[in-house]
Amino acid sequence: MSIVGSCFQKIDGWLGSFSIEVFADILKREWIDEALTQTGRQSQRERKLPAAFTVWLLIAMSVFRRLSIRNVLHRLGNVLGAGSLWPEGEDPASSSSVEARDRVGAAPLRWLARRLSEWILATHGEAMKWKGLLLLALDGTTLKVPDSDENRDRIGLPGSSRGRAAFPQMRALFLVSTQLHFILQAAFAPYGWGEMALAMHLLPAIPAGTLLLLDRGFISWKFLLRLRDGQSHFLIRVRRGMKAKRLQRWGPGDHLVKVRIPRQLRQQRPELSRDVLVREIVVRIHGTWFRFFTSLLDASAYPAVELVQRYRDRWEEELMLDEIKTHQCGAATVNRPVIFRCQTPNRVLQEAHGLVIAYNLVRAVMAKAAGRRHVPPLRLSFTDSLERIRDAALLMAAAPTRDLPRIYDDLLDAIARCVLPERRERRLPREVCIKMSKFPLKHKPAA
Repeated sequence: MSIVGSCFQKIDGWLGSFSIEVFADILKREWIDEALTQTGRQSQRERKLPAAFTVWLLIAMSVFRRLSIRNVLHRLGNVLGAGSLWPEGEDPASSSSVEARDRVGAAPLRWLARRLSEWILATHGEAMKWKGLLLLALDGTTLKVPDSDENRDRIGLPGSSRGRAAFPQMRALFLVSTQLHFILQAAFAPYGWGEMALAMHLLPAIPAGTLLLLDRGFISWKFLLRLRDGQSHFLIRVRRGMKAKRLQRWGPGDHLVKVRIPRQLRQQRPELSRDVLVREIVVRIHGTWFRFFTSLLDASAYPAVELVQRYRDRWEEELMLDEIKTHQCGAATVNRPVIFRCQTPNRVLQEAHGLVIAYNLVRAVMAKAAGRRHVPPLRLSFTDSLERIRDAALLMAAAPTRDLPRIYDDLLDAIARCVLPERRERRLPREVCIKMSKFPLKHKPAA
């Protein structure tokens, strides 16, 4: 917010060029203008909350996640000792922010998330590669949304053994760099959508030259063959009972196999042959057998041991989800289960794309700080870095323009010092210990 720091009292005209200065070097103002223009959402007249400012508000809502929307708006527009964006320091009413967000909609945020992803690939693409291939993971999760009639109707409730579920849940699928934790693509849908349907929707956006790490839920030849046709590769865990005919042995537990393509898929795509050749890797880890299929058939260039080690990197996507849910959003399962604030599906979707943009911006600042100190970006604490970025955003809002580079340099140095200890090896069973509530179940009216 350099313009705020240098000329806070000049109200007319410059609200539309507002920016959060800590991210302004990464998220260009012209990107926001282009996003609004491309989606037809640019402001048509002077308003208290112009479209460009509203986009920054949606991003700030995901950075200052513990605050209500009104308090986020107040924090952006009022800096102690500097002044207010609005005459007499009067914040816009809550209804004004709702109307402003409805005018902007979700499309500009979706466009902006894609543009930021392109910048990430251009800037950090080499750091996300393994042997010339982008090492990415694809996996899904669910995100709890506020319990309103409209959210229940359009987003949907999951099943529950205790009756009606407490909150609607939105299905989400993320394409994530396992090396740097950037979210390169995201798809959101009602709970009734399956992860495979979302994966097919995201498939055209997966960059060529990718090695995609997948769990057993994505074992669909319709998806995997289309991925391979797009000049990418897969490494997927499969069930031991899945049939495959071994043709050639390349090493211990490493074989070229032939797998029969389902008849239904061959009817849909007559050009497909009856069988597909893949590489099967079978390995025993801590007493448990694991079985993988991969389209990387060159055993000398891609040894089985290295592929198994790379598959372990798929867990980095789970850590990314933990950073968003637990640390960025502060959503504990019991105390604060809901990720979003909004009561309508369109605003929930808008907030979801803002969450992805904000997370990538934080990760981009962390990557820049790690490069200064030559520290691996994943060794930096996300929680500590986010707190320092929150503090710097407020400080830079009130600082004169001449002081902004110094404050930003200090921020990068502070983040670079947030080094975590080496991650220890550990294995945890899939168990939970959640105390069931003693209170009676609240019966809600049907949606």
